[in-house]
Amino acid sequence: MADTEKLKTLVVTDTFGKAKALKKFLPKSYQVISTDGFLKDFPKTKIGVDENYFPNYITVRGKGDLLQELKRESLKARKVFFAMNPDGEGEFLANQCCELFGVNEKSRCRLVIDEMTKATVKKSFDNARAIDKNLVAAFQAKQIIDKVVSHRIGEYLACKIYRGVKVGRFRAMLLRYVKLAGEAKLDGDFEFEKKFTPEVLQEIALANLNFSSTKTRIVLEQLYEGLSFEKNDFAGLIKFPRGEEIFLSSDERTPDSVKSFLTPNQFQLYELIYKKISGADFENKFALGGVCNEQTLMATLDTLKLDWANFYSVGINSLIRRNYISNNEKIFTVTELGEQVLSALEGFFNELFSVETYKKISAQISDIRAGKAEKISVIKNYLTEFEKSFSAAWKSLGENPQPKDEPAIESDEICEKCGRPMLIKRGRFGRFLACSGYPECKNAKPLMNYLPQKCPKCGGRLTKRIYNGGRIFYGCENYSTCDFNTWDEPQEKICKVCGSTMFAHRFKDRAPMFYCGNENCPTRENHPMNKILADNKKRYEEKKLRREKNRG
Repeated sequence: MADTEKLKTLVVTDTFGKAKALKKFLPKSYQVISTDGFLKDFPKTKIGVDENYFPNYITVRGKGDLLQELKRESLKARKVFFAMNPDGEGEFLANQCCELFGVNEKSRCRLVIDEMTKATVKKSFDNARAIDKNLVAAFQAKQIIDKVVSHRIGEYLACKIYRGVKVGRFRAMLLRYVKLAGEAKLDGDFEFEKKFTPEVLQEIALANLNFSSTKTRIVLEQLYEGLSFEKNDFAGLIKFPRGEEIFLSSDERTPDSVKSFLTPNQFQLYELIYKKISGADFENKFALGGVCNEQTLMATLDTLKLDWANFYSVGINSLIRRNYISNNEKIFTVTELGEQVLSALEGFFNELFSVETYKKISAQISDIRAGKAEKISVIKNYLTEFEKSFSAAWKSLGENPQPKDEPAIESDEICEKCGRPMLIKRGRFGRFLACSGYPECKNAKPLMNYLPQKCPKCGGRLTKRIYNGGRIFYGCENYSTCDFNTWDEPQEKICKVCGSTMFAHRFKDRAPMFYCGNENCPTRENHPMNKILADNKKRYEEKKLRREKNRG
């Protein structure tokens, strides 16, 4: 009996911020662990969906140890609860965890927490329910459709344009409307609805605070997940910000009463939300037409009556990262590559990637959520039509089409060995410089974009490089003698203690973590980044060993 009493109740959540909040509200007999997003997901380079539209998930890279830890802790726990986001994605992850940890999804294991307050968290345990299979099915239907479409379109564009060019349903539609807005083919004015939706919030945050959609999303998560106020007073200021409307957790917490506990960004956004809910006036008109910026693009999506808030920032950032659009002086312009993508899709996928079809599929997914439609029917109906269009597009490539390599671009650099121009090429590990005199001259070196910040290890200049697939990483200019490299973005500010470059480690679902790049700096003692960086290094070494073993 004594051993039974020592068993803890395990609460599994999806973000570190939420785990931190729940620990504040729960007694010591409860253990809280975050999955930090999905534990299993589709493979990056394979389609991951079989001919019967059954998903084949794999463990997310780097999550193996965490998954094993969670399995161990769940076996030791007296009871396991899942406190993921109160939406379809959260329900899907909770269901995934039930399957991985052997928890009965019909048991009262699901906590629905729409605001991070002590009373709401307590109430969620009283109202714990079974996994909602309709919510899981709805999320999975969209996930499978999007995965199949993006993978197949990637195969087509690799042969039509070159390897690495891909786009999904929402991003193809977004790219098209960047072009239309830039050509001033969307005229008229738009006024906000009275309903305070996430879309309206992003628009007024941009108009009044000049907050980008990404910045707004990150700060919203912070306001939802909770903040410390007076001693033993920890709470979220807003309810879950990805529902149909934005609400306050308590209107008694006025902006002025909590200002001293918030960062400037948190205060500005909370004050804006508070004023909007209390009925303050805002400039409610955006003009459509002329140039394409975030305001006109958001307003355009609103006139199309799309629910875009949860996908916009990720979509627009992806288009910029892939060089389909440029963002110069906050004006969006479709690039030459973006025009090639639109041209390749034109005539084959117009209807399937149209606003009308997107809304139709969204409505069908809502029906799955409500138990009015079958997941497999919605998936099959859309993808059957998609495969017809894909087949026509594929046939247009001719017999036995093959993926193309990205064309080499002449750089401004001259080969130091033979004096000929260096070419920018793409290889396994991203873009690099190679001599145009190949094969006579085999000189090659990394393509570097020099930064003003200094390497915290040797003092050389830091460089910005693009890894294969478009991911950016940073390294030292003295790469042959200095092994410093990181995915984390170097900052303009330097460490106040040792003077080394500061870095920002960015998470998918919470604010960035800033740290000194000098691992011997006193500020790095017991810093949470130490474990993250150690895990990254361990994964790199394991991957390096696997490559060497395969070559051997």
